Amino acid sequence: MAAVKVLSLSALAILISGCQSWQFEDIEELPPTAAIPETSEAGKVDAWYFDGISGNYVQNLLDADKYPDSPDEITELTELRQANSRANNYGTLIRGFIEPPQTGEYTFQISGDDQTLFLLSDSESPEGAIQIAATMSTPLDNFTRYASQTSGVQYLEAGKRYYFELRHKEGGWDDHFTVAWSGPGFSRRVIGGNALHSWATQATGTTPELTSEEAYHLGYRIGFFDAEQGLSFSSTYPPLDVDGDKLYDNWEIVYGLDPSNPGDAASDSDNDLLTALDEFWARTNPETDDTDNDGLPDGYEFAYGLDPTNPGDANADPDDDGYTMLQEYEAGTDPTDRNDFPEPQEIYASGFVGQYFTGTEFDNFIYSQRDAQIDFNWGNGSPSSEIPKDRFSVRWQGWFTPPHASGSREYTFSTTTDDGVRLLVDNTVLINQWKNQSPSSYSASADLEAGTPVAITMEYFEFGWGATAKLDILDSITGETLVTSEAIQHLSLDSDYANSSLSDGIDDLYKLRYGLPLMQPTANLVLNSSGVTVLEAYQSGLHPYTLETVAEPDSPITSLPDGSGGDRGSVSLSWTPPGTRVDGSSISLSEIDRYRINYGQDANDLTEVLEVPAGTTSTTVTGLMTGSWYFTIQVIDINGLSSEPSDPVEHRIE
Repeated sequence: MAAVKVLSLSALAILISGCQSWQFEDIEELPPTAAIPETSEAGKVDAWYFDGISGNYVQNLLDADKYPDSPDEITELTELRQANSRANNYGTLIRGFIEPPQTGEYTFQISGDDQTLFLLSDSESPEGAIQIAATMSTPLDNFTRYASQTSGVQYLEAGKRYYFELRHKEGGWDDHFTVAWSGPGFSRRVIGGNALHSWATQATGTTPELTSEEAYHLGYRIGFFDAEQGLSFSSTYPPLDVDGDKLYDNWEIVYGLDPSNPGDAASDSDNDLLTALDEFWARTNPETDDTDNDGLPDGYEFAYGLDPTNPGDANADPDDDGYTMLQEYEAGTDPTDRNDFPEPQEIYASGFVGQYFTGTEFDNFIYSQRDAQIDFNWGNGSPSSEIPKDRFSVRWQGWFTPPHASGSREYTFSTTTDDGVRLLVDNTVLINQWKNQSPSSYSASADLEAGTPVAITMEYFEFGWGATAKLDILDSITGETLVTSEAIQHLSLDSDYANSSLSDGIDDLYKLRYGLPLMQPTANLVLNSSGVTVLEAYQSGLHPYTLETVAEPDSPITSLPDGSGGDRGSVSLSWTPPGTRVDGSSISLSEIDRYRINYGQDANDLTEVLEVPAGTTSTTVTGLMTGSWYFTIQVIDINGLSSEPSDPVEHRIE
């Protein structure tokens, strides 16, 4: 395996561009004049489009008969941005509310093509709306062509909603609009769904009434919470909420929030992409990103309709592709898309795989099993009812990773057997006492590199009378005898995928299951009376000793990605998360959703794609054929916006 640090994104400028999350409504299902929802919804706004209106100025829209009650199309936006051209000769009206995350001074900036106007009220009332920014045609996200694109300073209060309007008119050619803002603790960014509320007919300054069912659940939830925390329950209804942020005061106190600060309802202290208000209603813990400790962040479970308080749903498989939600999350694949699933991975477990045979020369393979360590004294008996008490043999195989921190170190390997023993380390014979003998001990040493796995093979035969087999590994510097069940790993017999350590066309799992050595050539061996080689048996899905069917012909137990079992390699990639966007504004780790790696053998046509979830800064790409490979990486934020790919980096697989 080749390991190379190929990418660093610490200086990579992230160009925020891309498309919205659009959801279209069928205008034919609306009344003759477009219906305005009765209640405001958080996280989105409605864009009303009026087609067939010529001219480049907003006044052309205002003068049209269909404005403002009869739009031709209504689309939901999750941010104040339309990046892609929609049509010619149309106008746009967006109404809604902006809720600032903190109290302080804010500045708004707009860009658009053609004319774009932005109006803001000092309250939820449309009557107070005044124009604070305006522009004629600009390039996408260019906020500096005209001084009028930038508003004056607006002092806004956290937790308070402010009515706004965006009016936009397109004549011909390109069309787009963007509204950005800067405020306390952050530089310019597009106004996203976390600050938006849709326009509704409900009277301003009121809160939607809870249904009977919602009120019941709220009352039950706060009662249970108080009892769980040993607090005195207050029967006051609605529940105590001094700051009006829809968070129960006792809940805020327990979790370190401020019952007098409405702004902390939008906080996300555990970076799981759920606000405190989301966590309250989801019954999750705002101080940990994984309330049920099932390996899935609360926000991820919420996004995919799971219960973040139920650890069992990590094992669900909603797209029925054979991979659990946890496996799909760890691999960065879509758990709702059957065609998007994790690349197969080898699964390792502690200890050795023991292969048990009749005969003293591995004559007839009987079975394989996991042995946590090699420390057996069968006396005058045998390992099992399937193995005779005399004249049997065992081959144990595993991988030893030297646990010291750096450099090379000497390790001593000691065997005690009755009768014969052979010990191979990294396919080098260290002990070879293949003979009948009473219990005898032998030792040999090897210098091994830190963190580099080496194959350990111990072969043993019992001829008669007592049967003993033991292996110890000693750190020659510290004098410590290692616990082999912790120091040794093996390819799990339950794994459903394996590479070939020898690249001989036969995968390691087949070898372990059917009595073959991992590190010795076996492809041309014949272990049956029909003259069928091991390679032929593997390719035909047959047991190499009995020729019984163990898999469909031409479909081995496990295989490399193309099923050929050919020579393959892998590359380990690592990177540093970016700290800023292209405009110099900061980007926090919680704003990063995932990384996309494109790779291929043509630097101009990288057709292979691997996506890695946020919070990960390294991955391994496997199954690479010999030759030059090229890699690029992109950052994708929580709004689906992506950076430009990095420059391709080359690595050669020999």
